[in-house]
Amino acid sequence: MYLNCHSYFSFKYGILSPAQLLYEAKKNNVQTIALTDINNTSGILDFVRRSVAIGIKPIAGIDFRFGADKKFIGLAQNNEGFRELNDFLSSLNENKELIPLAEPTFNNSFLIYPLNHPYRKLKENEYIGLKPTEINKLNFSPWKNSFSKLVIQSPVTFRNKIDFNAHRLLRAIANNTLLSKLPFNEQASELEIMYSESVLKKFYEWVPQIKNNTHFILNNC
Repeated sequence: MYLNCHSYFSFKYGILSPAQLLYEAKKNNVQTIALTDINNTSGILDFVRRSVAIGIKPIAGIDFRFGADKKFIGLAQNNEGFRELNDFLSSLNENKELIPLAEPTFNNSFLIYPLNHPYRKLKENEYIGLKPTEINKLNFSPWKNSFSKLVIQSPVTFRNKIDFNAHRLLRAIANNTLLSKLPFNEQASELEIMYSESVLKKFYEWVPQIKNNTHFILNNC
């Protein structure tokens, strides 16, 4: 169910090491998680090695952002998908380009866009992520009837209040501002913690098909 997890390789944003993230997953009986650091895949190899050792299925991905503004999440279906995600990220970095408004074409990766993504017909490998904090907003979204394209997107960035406070300090440093003046849109929600899968499923009880769509992605990466 966890398609959007961050480690401290999300520089000036994430708090947890890959090992700490996996410990949280084990503690909450989570069987599969995706490491999607922001514009970065530096933690993937360590994450994969450690996850296999403790019996958790790892998924490799990238959280593509411009600053704190989420554009989309890319999840590799296989090694070729991991290559194409990294090629796309490298091209952006080498050419000092912003993430284009026109979505890239990936053949071996799933793409998950935020709920505020402009409405259009999505490709077979494209989905819309619905956070627990956004469930009440769905009825007012153009995606409200697109149940076949909705997936659970419950981000994980910290474990507790202490981690959250450290995250806010990192965001203040990144924005060269006082902590008291840090904008809300430049920091994560305090609720970006890992729940047990049973608790997470209760959040989405009334959203048809969303659990099946999410499991489809988990099973095909």
